Amino acid sequence: MGKKLLIAALAVVVGVSVVSGTRLGSHFRLWYNKSSNWANQQVAPETEIDRLKMELDNLARLDDRYFDQVTRQKLDVAKVEKKLKKDQAELATLSAELKSMRVALKGEAELVVYNEQQYPRDKVQEQFNLDFKHFLTKEEGVKADEQHLDALKTTLKESQQKVQELATVRGKMKVRLQTLAAKLERERRLQNQGSVNIDDSRYSAINKQLDELEDRIDSMEIKRDIKGNSGKGPIRVQEEAREEQKKLDRLAEERFGGKPSTKALSN
Repeated sequence: MGKKLLIAALAVVVGVSVVSGTRLGSHFRLWYNKSSNWANQQVAPETEIDRLKMELDNLARLDDRYFDQVTRQKLDVAKVEKKLKKDQAELATLSAELKSMRVALKGEAELVVYNEQQYPRDKVQEQFNLDFKHFLTKEEGVKADEQHLDALKTTLKESQQKVQELATVRGKMKVRLQTLAAKLERERRLQNQGSVNIDDSRYSAINKQLDELEDRIDSMEIKRDIKGNSGKGPIRVQEEAREEQKKLDRLAEERFGGKPSTKALSN
């Protein structure tokens, strides 16, 4: 069963690899990119700002990990420094002893004085050879530790700079995000000012009611005129109309000059 699953998985991987190198694979990648861009456009800017704030907070919490790494590097530097100082002190002591033995071996006497004691020359020479070999080995170790310590210090300095740079970059991104949030808020406010939603249905209803009221009043005036003229007869109505016309003509003459024709008056 496990072998079959492995074969099926390999077949899927091979199939994806083959498709990715074809025109069909290119279309799939194009579709994926367009879908991703469309999905990003559907997210409101306010939501994206909140998400980026969360991401910056998460990055800040990661600082503890970096601080732990720097702390371990500092401990490593301290350990190597401590060992190096000890080895350097031992190397200096051994160097002084070798110099003393070298001085004691000058000459050709069978007995030599070393550390205020007499020793056979061959014994002192043997001790010198052994200590000198140990000195050479110790010296190589000290040189290697010095190089190792320099490398550790360089790495520690770079790590400290990186941590400081991360905090600086994160601070700049936070300020930039705050600026964008303020810009978006201002843009939303301007958009709302330019698109005030007014319900004008009540205005239309009142206008209709005003029209209806005006029609009622006009009807009342017409009805009153009809009632008033119905008892006067056609001659009196014509006379009143002629008198009304004369008044209008006099006012027109006073304002604009000229005289009305007798024919107009007789009509």
